[in-house]
Amino acid sequence: MEQQSMDSLVFHTLSQHRMLRPGMVVVTGFSGGADSTALLHWLAAHAEKLEVQVLAAHVNHGLRGAEAVRDEQAVRHFCAERQIPLRVLRADVRAEARKTGEGLEECGRRLRYAFFYEICRQYPNACIATAHTLSDCAETVLLNLARGAGAAGLAGIPPVRGEIIRPLLAVSRAQTEAYCRENGLAFVTDSTNADLTFARNRVRALVVPQLRQVNPAFERAAGRAAETLREDEACLREFARQALEQAACHGGWRAEVLAKQPRAVRMRALSLAAEAAGAGRLSCKHLDSLDTLLRHGGGCTLPGACCARVEQGVLLFPQAAQGYRLPLQVPQTALPDGRVLCVSVLSRTAYEQEKRKLSFSNCLNYGTITSDTVVRTRKSGDFFHPAGRNGTKSLKKLLNEQHIPASLRGRLAMLADSSGILWIEGCGPSEKAKVTPAAQQIAVVTMKECLKNGEPDAR
Repeated sequence: MEQQSMDSLVFHTLSQHRMLRPGMVVVTGFSGGADSTALLHWLAAHAEKLEVQVLAAHVNHGLRGAEAVRDEQAVRHFCAERQIPLRVLRADVRAEARKTGEGLEECGRRLRYAFFYEICRQYPNACIATAHTLSDCAETVLLNLARGAGAAGLAGIPPVRGEIIRPLLAVSRAQTEAYCRENGLAFVTDSTNADLTFARNRVRALVVPQLRQVNPAFERAAGRAAETLREDEACLREFARQALEQAACHGGWRAEVLAKQPRAVRMRALSLAAEAAGAGRLSCKHLDSLDTLLRHGGGCTLPGACCARVEQGVLLFPQAAQGYRLPLQVPQTALPDGRVLCVSVLSRTAYEQEKRKLSFSNCLNYGTITSDTVVRTRKSGDFFHPAGRNGTKSLKKLLNEQHIPASLRGRLAMLADSSGILWIEGCGPSEKAKVTPAAQQIAVVTMKECLKNGEPDAR
């Protein structure tokens, strides 16, 4: 009965979350414990039906001496007996943790997943399957609740995260153990699971049994709650992405637009923006600091050597600008800051048909671009004569008039030749390079960069 129930639950999870595609290689994390043994056996038994190849991956963390050697031997025997391909990594987690300053658990997890991803990259169509169960999810919810987590933390363990899938997330630990017994599968037990100095073990041994007395189906109830919160969180994050799109402006986001969003959307938008800028894990205090910036301006520092500022009403995550000077390459010039300057050339006829859709500031007379045209950043003493304006002015004065935040000015891309600047990102063409009625070819310049919501965009 338990096996049939597990079959049904796993098939439903795979289908509901579209975890597998025909032809995939499933790199399965295999510790030798009951959960991973049940998962590996189940996947191998249904591989033909699922049209996938199954490969096991085991990490000996070198932390439990003879017991770790025993686990590795058991894993090797299990896979050899069933002709399941196996990859093994032997790591000295304790030495690595001393070197990096990480905790043992954090370091072990990093090395373990790096190994899984390394295997994954060897195949054109692969995923990583881990044996997290419904019981693990319930424990994670309780641990995160005790730490004061929001909806994302209380949503527990996601069924899919990037290349990682968790087919057993609707299956309890009791069911995986029953599956092993019914199929005559030997599994190992990690002695540290009984060590109550670990918070998760205390929750498992002391808290969950009490909650089962309140509701015998506590784990399944916690799983339903987590699933509901995952749906709510996904919805709010989508609203946050839309809010960032609405607020997007050159180099950042309009603070006033973000400030008008409901707090639940606003805080997620700030988190997404900071995450895309390279910030580390943000606490509530960091998010509150970002929220304050929207109303009062100024700056704050964030984890990951990241900083945020609001200048002239724009939320920015400025990075130290590196000056450059590169030959212009048509149609694309890769810039040192990770962006790409693109030049598309239109005939006069095509330009007349498309010009309503084009931004004036992105268009210039292609005839003014010569073999000595370069892409560069600003330099001391730069002057510029904007198209349609009277006279030349210093670049500093122009950028002040354009209300371009100081933090962004060193990053602006320019087209220039020996006679001066032809075009400035965000400002447009010079009087010399503007599109005139006589221009037969028109250059349209766009900057490909990563919008702070994580989506590629061309401007």
